[in-house]
Amino acid sequence: MRFQVLGPLTASVPLPSAAQPRRLLAVLLARAGQFVGRDTLVDELWPDGAPSSAAAIVQVTVSKLRKTLSPGLGAAEAGQRLRSGPRGYALSVEPGELDADDFLTLLSAGADDRAQRRRALERALACWRGDAFADVAGGPLLEAHKLWLEDRRSAALLQLVELELADGDGRAVVERLDPVVAARPADERFAARLASALGAVGHRESALEVLRRTRRALWEEAGVWPGDDLVAVYRRIAGTEWTTPGPPAQLPPAVPDFTGRVAELAGTVRALRGSGPVVLHGAAGAGKSALAVQAAWRVRRRFPDGQLTASLRDAEPATVLTGFLRQLGATPAELADRAGLTGLWRSYTADRRLLVLLEDVTTEAQVRALLPSGPGCATLVTTRRELPGLCGARPVEVGCLSTEDARALLAAIVGEARLHAEPSAAHRVLECCAGLALAVRIAGAKLAARPNLRVAELAARLADDRRRLDELATGDLAVRAVVTSALRERPAADRSLLRLLAAFEGPVPDWCVAALLDRPPAEARDRLEELAAAHLVERAGPVPGEGTSCSGPDGRAAPRWALPPFIRLVLTETPETGSAALRRACEAALALAEHARGRAPSGLPTPDPAVLRRVAAEPGAWAAEETAHLAAAARVAAARGWHDLTERLADACTALAGTPWLGHAARAVSVLGLAAARRRQDPRAEAEKLYNLGSVHWQHGHGRQARNYFVMAETRFRQLDDPQGTGAVLAALADVHLDGGDPRAAEAELVEALGLLRACGDRHGQAAAAAQLGSLAEDVGDVRRAVESFEAGMLLASECDDGRGHDQAAKRYADVLRRHGGYDRAADLLTGALGGAVRTRERHWEAHVLRSLGALHTEAGEPRDGERFLTRSLTLFEQIGHRHAAAYTHRCLAEARRRAGDPAGARWHLRVAMGVFRELRDRRGAGYTLLSLGRTHADEGAAAEAARLLRTSAGLFRELGFPLWELRALGELTAVSSESPARDRTREVLTKIRT
Repeated sequence: MRFQVLGPLTASVPLPSAAQPRRLLAVLLARAGQFVGRDTLVDELWPDGAPSSAAAIVQVTVSKLRKTLSPGLGAAEAGQRLRSGPRGYALSVEPGELDADDFLTLLSAGADDRAQRRRALERALACWRGDAFADVAGGPLLEAHKLWLEDRRSAALLQLVELELADGDGRAVVERLDPVVAARPADERFAARLASALGAVGHRESALEVLRRTRRALWEEAGVWPGDDLVAVYRRIAGTEWTTPGPPAQLPPAVPDFTGRVAELAGTVRALRGSGPVVLHGAAGAGKSALAVQAAWRVRRRFPDGQLTASLRDAEPATVLTGFLRQLGATPAELADRAGLTGLWRSYTADRRLLVLLEDVTTEAQVRALLPSGPGCATLVTTRRELPGLCGARPVEVGCLSTEDARALLAAIVGEARLHAEPSAAHRVLECCAGLALAVRIAGAKLAARPNLRVAELAARLADDRRRLDELATGDLAVRAVVTSALRERPAADRSLLRLLAAFEGPVPDWCVAALLDRPPAEARDRLEELAAAHLVERAGPVPGEGTSCSGPDGRAAPRWALPPFIRLVLTETPETGSAALRRACEAALALAEHARGRAPSGLPTPDPAVLRRVAAEPGAWAAEETAHLAAAARVAAARGWHDLTERLADACTALAGTPWLGHAARAVSVLGLAAARRRQDPRAEAEKLYNLGSVHWQHGHGRQARNYFVMAETRFRQLDDPQGTGAVLAALADVHLDGGDPRAAEAELVEALGLLRACGDRHGQAAAAAQLGSLAEDVGDVRRAVESFEAGMLLASECDDGRGHDQAAKRYADVLRRHGGYDRAADLLTGALGGAVRTRERHWEAHVLRSLGALHTEAGEPRDGERFLTRSLTLFEQIGHRHAAAYTHRCLAEARRRAGDPAGARWHLRVAMGVFRELRDRRGAGYTLLSLGRTHADEGAAAEAARLLRTSAGLFRELGFPLWELRALGELTAVSSESPARDRTREVLTKIRT
């Protein structure tokens, strides 16, 4: 059999016409006799990305080739050319069957005799019928093999023409190289030999024309001038020096470790094809210059008349213009007329193809004065601000580096091995660099200069905000310097506003900026847009964990603005002292928060009507969006000693945030409120703040801390002889004790709380405590008392003005009814509670009711409907950041998936739920989850694992004092294991349950 690859791929047997088999055969011939891995074949056949069925397609293609190359032979039979093995596939090729092998053999033949060597090289080159694998497009392996073969071919041709020149056979060289140089005019090696051969046979002008053509091709294709060898050939043939200096080439050297920026670089190169200026704008230190130079080097061959570069930071346009014209050959007399420089510049650039790079531009006027007039010219600009007044400009924003690009840059500077050794520390370093290219470069330079400095040590230094700017400085590179330079370019009023924004340490809504400036919101937004165009502020999205952004009647979200990290760090080194402006902003935040709570604020400024309409339209959504800003305002007020304002902001923040609030922020603001109350020596306010802190800790699963704060709050309220406050704290303590496995203490606290709340006429509190007592009664097995408590709670709640207490009691009551088969009554109660939650726009409460509805449908044999309600509940909980409540919804979703016949889906939801319960030390939730896991394993027939899980669940419920739930777990355990201890314990638990 014969294979030919030095040209179109052919064989002595008919080959398939389809592209895939030919590609596969080409790869195997490139590695003839060697095993090629299956993954390598997939990469070769689909270099742009393989389909999911790639492995199967490869097997089918191999099978087709076997039938072609070894007809009638099985895959494992002797004589089969295309063999399979654990390392992939290999194609057997015997000596003399592949033209590439013949070529390589001839290439090394006749080394001892000059004439024999020349004949061997001629025969070797005769093996070629065109480009290697000319009709096959391959992946990286095949393309690399093509290049290698072409290099061998060029080396053979070069050796042959040198032998022919040495033998004085110039005509043979001319005939051989003339078509080669015509096709590849920029190849200096062959051009030099062709010119030498032409000179030797008396064709001097033709030789010089070859050299001139090669010089033009070198410039147009690569932007370089002829090397020493070609210059020497020109000198020998022409008898003179090649003295033409060429056009100006002022581009700075490209950064050797430039990485990433693929989209921006492609966009810049594409934009430079037009005649309008291309404006790279971005923050100080973003890497605009590096990107501009990289792009300029890529396109410079399109501008054979030269490249001109200038920085306009400290130079006048007229000075720059003079330098440019001098480079283009203007005479001193022409340059003496300063008034005529612009016209002279236009004349000199009208018919040229120039690339002009202008760096550190601050205004449009600077660029206009230096724009070349010729349509073949291009201008590339770097600036720290957008230049919207520049006609025809094509802007390219140079933003933060992506995490991947930042890591690639750091690895290029310090080495991949060093980052691989400390991956988490490298990630922390990049986080501290915040995507700023200059910061990443400085961090890399520090590590590269100090091989013994651990990446973790640098990460620890950068983590301290007070040291970060000092650490991000090396040599003449410093983040602080470039950021300070950018700030100095702005008016003093802008710098003052930026310092005021820095005081809030996070995203700021536009109405806050309006209060800081004491101007209407529209004017404030105009100022912010100007600063955003200068990359000194940026639009901020929703804060994680706070839900969707608030929108007004027009559907538009409230704009939010944030300072870039390094701008904020530099500004906080010299904080703003404008107390009046900051107090105005804090009071505006408090006034809006009071409106969102449905209160009429006293002693506070009247907010802007448009903002008030937005708050009135969606108070809950507004509160969810602005909770973090209210917390920041409380911190600003506390730092300046405005204790009354601090306390009121903390109260409003806690009230609006409700249950689903970020833990650290909630605790910090509650502590600020407590400190302010103590400084004002207000014991009642102090008691309320202690209660709030206990609630915050309880919401986030910190039972021990919650109990401590509740106990302190109880002591204060008792000292104040406040039955309402004492009752509320006792009800909260009951939840803590119940979750900790002490139902007796919880019951005593609820009974006392009901008495205190009844004495002071607090029907809201009584209704809530009665509902708690109902849930407790069911947990300890007294179902009759649970029903009585819920009925009493709902009656009390119905006598209150709002419907919220009634809906909450109804929801809890419905959960009890559902678990005992009262589906119809439970459905009525939950439907009413859902309507109330939707009317009051309490998304958190809506999510709770939806979860109960989902569980109801699941247990009633409608798992698909149940999953629909539960999915909506989970979405709401995740939007508002309540992981604890979301975990309970995951547990209910698992039950729905189990009943729908999807045990794998059920286990996934249960794993998520258990992870949260363990993190928050929620033993009750863990017990529920273990019970569901046991049921799931029992459905799959894994009796031993199911028994272990159910036994553990029953033990947890026994420790918690929940006999009804223990009985449920024991019932499931008996069904899968028939354990005598389980049956005995079941009878014992039954004696504790009253129905």
